[in-house]
Amino acid sequence: MTILTKTHVLAVARRAFGADYAESVAGRLPERLDLDDAADTDLLFRLGLTADRLVSALGGEL
Repeated sequence: MTILTKTHVLAVARRAFGADYAESVAGRLPERLDLDDAADTDLLFRLGLTADRLVSALGGEL
């Protein structure tokens, strides 16, 4: 089970996409996200917070 806090997700989103983006998704995130839960991973996908997109935004490669 991989649990992420809302604070952690927002910090990564802020670093990758900027403060405006992080603020725009903050209200749609629960306090904790379980990466093994399909509903939570679907939410992250719909918000554009996928591993591929984050790595790309941070200038890396998978």
